[in-house]
Order: sequence, then C-alpha cells, then structure tokens
Amino acid sequence: MSNVSLRAILSGAALLSALPATTGAIAQMALPGAVAPAPAGSVAAPVEPGAKPKPRAAVTPVAPKLPSEETIVGRILYQDGEARGSIELQRRGGALEVARLSLVGDRLTRSGETCRIEVSEPLRLTPRQTTSGLLRYEVEFPACPFGFDALDGAILVSSEGRACELKQADCRADPNGLWGMGAGEFDPKRADEMLTMRARIEQTVRNDYKALYDKMKSEKGQRKELVREQAGFSARREEICRSYVQEADFGYCALRVTEARALTLGTQLASGFKKTAEAEGKKKKR
Repeated sequence: MSNVSLRAILSGAALLSALPATTGAIAQMALPGAVAPAPAGSVAAPVEPGAKPKPRAAVTPVAPKLPSEETIVGRILYQDGEARGSIELQRRGGALEVARLSLVGDRLTRSGETCRIEVSEPLRLTPRQTTSGLLRYEVEFPACPFGFDALDGAILVSSEGRACELKQADCRADPNGLWGMGAGEFDPKRADEMLTMRARIEQTVRNDYKALYDKMKSEKGQRKELVREQAGFSARREEICRSYVQEADFGYCALRVTEARALTLGTQLASGFKKTAEAEGKKKKR
C-alpha cells in the first residue's frame, strides 16, 4: 500500500465561514375551536337536529428538525463504517472545516494494489442551499472535490457518482457513500432498537409521501417527479448501504438514509403548505 501526503496539492485560499445550523423553537398553540373540559357532574348541551358539525381545524405541517452539526464535529466518521476511509470535522473560529481526511483506493499504475491518501491540512467547507432541508457542504479539495449532507452523527458524501483520480499520488479513490459509526462502536444490545427506529421512520416516509402526493393534484409534472423519486429511493438506499459494516444486524446506514428522506419529504410538505396558504391569502385580498 502506498501512503501519500497531499500537502503540496492543496490550495491555500482563505477559509470561508460555514453557516451554523439554526432551528427555531416551536411554541405550543391551542387549536382554533378548542374548549375547556366540562366540570364534573355537568351535562353537555344536546345537539340540535339537522345542525351541521363544525369543520375540524386544519393542522399546519411543520418542517422536521435538522440534525445538529454537533453530532458530526470532533469525532471520526468512517466510510462504510470501516477504517479504509475516515474524516474528522472541527469548528475553528465559528466555521466548520475538515481537520483530517483519509481516502483508500486503487493504484493507477499497478492494478490490484491498494493506495491511501492522507490529508492532514484543514480543508474549507462551503455551505450550499438545498431544497432537501438538509445542511449541505462542499469540500474545497481540488484533487478530489466532493460534497456531503449533514445527517445525525453521519455524513452522506456525493461527488456526482464519480471516483477521483489523483495522478500525483498514483491513486484512484471513491468518496461516495455514508460516513458514520465504525464497526467497534456498534452495541449489540441496541440492534433491535435501531431496527425498530428504522421501521418507524419508514412509516413516516410513507405518510408524508402520500400527503405530498395528494397536495400535488394540480401539479402533474411535480407529482410525476415525486413518484419517480420515491420509486427509486429503495434502490438508491440499497446501493449506498450494501457495503456498510454490520448492516444486516443493525441497519444503521439504512436508518440514516431513511431519516434523510423523511426530512426531505417533510420539508417539501411544509413548504408546499406554506405556498398554498400564501396564494389563498392573496386571492382573498383581491
């Protein structure tokens, strides 16, 4: 295995400040039409014949809470849960950055041989706007640019599905996939709990998908895209998680990827409801 430092090929541009995640507190509110319970011993007034029941108050969808960045800061995250690739994030001056990065791949000039890339200099992170509701960052690593979505204690890395060829290091590495808990961190006592959590999140995904589908009655193009995305989700999750360590026993990777899907659908549902409410409000003012 060749072990190459990429200190010489890193760019020296100034660090860009990453935007910290902010989540607003949600206050408890009494729904319109709610009444206090009747005193003990009192008799409810009879309902008049033919009286129409009052319509139930609509419940406004609330965007899911974002995973905290603190769950991925100051700890080592492993690619597919194995030591073949690792990343450590740190916060410096309020900005999030990559403190250390290790990539394992194949030698370009000698087929079948393994190579390792070690990056010990900080790499800047640039926050990107997304419609998924997830916090996304682009890693400024010229030799192998990639981005990741911040999940709960893990990151989902993507580089447009391409592996990186680092010719100066004679190495080809693929950073795509889930980076999270390592093999030694799994507790056998929590296996059933994690599988139960996944089943619960999957039900949330199904419920939000159906609700979002129903709200897109007049938007056939968006509805078609939603169906396509949902149909491909299971296959994409399988592709991401099939190599994750101890996945059959814990389902950790599938749990994190499903949580990301639930957050995306929940955000779209809340956003769609808000746009509809704003449009109806404008019509009433006319």
